[in-house]
Amino acid sequence: MSDHRTESDLQSAVAPGLLDGLRSQLHALDQSGVQFPAALTIPAPNLDPWQWLNANRGLVRIAWADRDGNDQVAGLGAATVIELEHGNAVSASMARCQALLAGNSDLRFFGGCSFDGTSGWEAFGAGRFVLPRLSLSEGVLTLAVLDADDAQQAKLDLQSICFEPAALTHGMPHGMPHGMPNHTEINYSPTFDGWQSRVDEALSLIRSEVIEKIVLSRKAQFTFTDQLCPIALTERLKAATHDCFVFCFEFEQGNAFVGATPERLFLRRGHSLKSEVIAGTRMRGSDSVEDEHLAIELLTSDKEQREHDIVRKSIRQKLHKFVDHLSVDTQASVLRLAYKQHLRSNVQGTLKADVDDGMLLDRLHPTPAVGGYPTDNALPEISRMEPFNRGWYAGPVGWIGADSAQFAVGIRSGLVEGDTLSLFSGAGIVRGSDPAAEWQEVENKIQDFISILRR
Repeated sequence: MSDHRTESDLQSAVAPGLLDGLRSQLHALDQSGVQFPAALTIPAPNLDPWQWLNANRGLVRIAWADRDGNDQVAGLGAATVIELEHGNAVSASMARCQALLAGNSDLRFFGGCSFDGTSGWEAFGAGRFVLPRLSLSEGVLTLAVLDADDAQQAKLDLQSICFEPAALTHGMPHGMPHGMPNHTEINYSPTFDGWQSRVDEALSLIRSEVIEKIVLSRKAQFTFTDQLCPIALTERLKAATHDCFVFCFEFEQGNAFVGATPERLFLRRGHSLKSEVIAGTRMRGSDSVEDEHLAIELLTSDKEQREHDIVRKSIRQKLHKFVDHLSVDTQASVLRLAYKQHLRSNVQGTLKADVDDGMLLDRLHPTPAVGGYPTDNALPEISRMEPFNRGWYAGPVGWIGADSAQFAVGIRSGLVEGDTLSLFSGAGIVRGSDPAAEWQEVENKIQDFISILRR
């Protein structure tokens, strides 16, 4: 999303044109005979998305930024919400989203699902997809209107959305209202001793050939002296990361799922499919020499290559009945992020004509990079061994369009609940894993967050 504007820029942008322009277009709908759903647009080149989201607390707030920086969206309010009621409803819910869009390529639903498709966090549920009432992308403000009756509701919704310059700039010095509060304590679940016993148990299952790989995760809960601002936290996270999908889903005030994940689950446009394998981790070096040394170590590690190849093999197996053509890198490259580097293999394919997004999500999630292999054996063990509910952590998050969809894997993420932030991270346990080294890996994976908490 855009850099910060000065207050004078904002005044020229928002006073008085945006609300008046949208209201005028809504009024014209009554006589236009427009085909619904409608996407009413107005230029807003100087409206800062972070300040706009921050000024509108109490509404549904969504932020999404693609990994390549070409797709950045701020969403406010909800024209409609599709919620998952049970685990097997994902495909039907996604199909319903696309049916409601009725071919309108200017509108998208944003949201995601819990890791297991059933037991999500209280404020999130098993899954939820929101069509924002207003979305801001590439300097254009879009108002979503589902039908003639919804046009009346849209007029009411506009009354509650703030565009006032004073409110937009209030309390947003350098993107962080009132600064970041100090954290007073950190609690780990499990503790290191609990982690060590769980890794040892996982290695026993691997030796018994019950599983080849299992991904165990840890929760680090930070308690702060004051309420956290999810939007400002997301803005800082985006500035601190690169080559990541950045997201914030706040469906209830003060409860938000925030993250910066490097991992795409899939991107579909028409029949074209892109996915990838990301598994195997090292930290970045302190200089170019050490950085290259760590990259070579990653590329030549038998343990990391085995972990990576398990995921690569699984994706081939899961997709082969869904595609007319599939190409998977046979040799992994190194993906370098701000604090970490990973093994990555690209996946591209052409989908069969009858394959939809719900089928893809059901088939691909969870990958062995966040679950394990074989999946059916690993998932029950994760549920048994982990002392907390993953909720949306490591679940699919993204957007659904009329004839396209993109989902990332919700890792490198945290749950904001008032004055607490729970950070989740996991490590793939395979033959040769060491509990202490895996503990350090899960610690390394929250460094993007740690870096912005210290500023």
